[in-house]
Amino acid sequence: MQRATRWLVRETGIRQFLDIGTGIPTEPNLHQIAQAAAPDARVVYVDNDPIVLAHAEALLRGTPEGVTEYIQADAREPGKILEQAAQVLDFDRPVALSLIALMHFIAEEDGAYDLVDTLVDALAPGSCLVLSALTGEYDPVTVATGIAAYAAGGVTLVARSHTEVSRFFRGLDLVDPGVVSVSKWHPELALDEDEIGDAPVPLYGAVGFKSPRS
Repeated sequence: MQRATRWLVRETGIRQFLDIGTGIPTEPNLHQIAQAAAPDARVVYVDNDPIVLAHAEALLRGTPEGVTEYIQADAREPGKILEQAAQVLDFDRPVALSLIALMHFIAEEDGAYDLVDTLVDALAPGSCLVLSALTGEYDPVTVATGIAAYAAGGVTLVARSHTEVSRFFRGLDLVDPGVVSVSKWHPELALDEDEIGDAPVPLYGAVGFKSPRS
């Protein structure tokens, strides 16, 4: 997320971000990275957990020039998300849709691909999808153990192949190097070693644009 956000602000001029599945705030978060490079950036965070949003509202403060807003909604409610986000974001202009480590909690039978398609379809040309998702192709034993542990707690966790993760980007123009382990996505953009590490991470990730890119 950090590397992709830096690249988008610096190289493409995108100033609007919709981050779904925010999770407990960490630093630096998306708005901090975006607004450090572009103080006027507008960021909308979405999560279905009121505790997460309470933490976010208390801890995440944007720049005076920009906007940082929070929406409580489930990722499976794209219509609600888009309607509320439109109060902050201009969907006639490019938006970066951020689905980081989210889609492995949504199975195919729950409409994972349709959900992403609905969100992307609502974005203007020049917008992009930033997505990462769990895979078992690097460390199948550890990932299978994690899936079983989540299942025991009643939580669905889906590991997808390279082909299955690539399907989320159908119809989009992928930024090089395409769909790769997130540790291999432009490591030169990392500010420190903590952002990447040495070994492949069991998450595939990529950035894809709606044409035209300008």
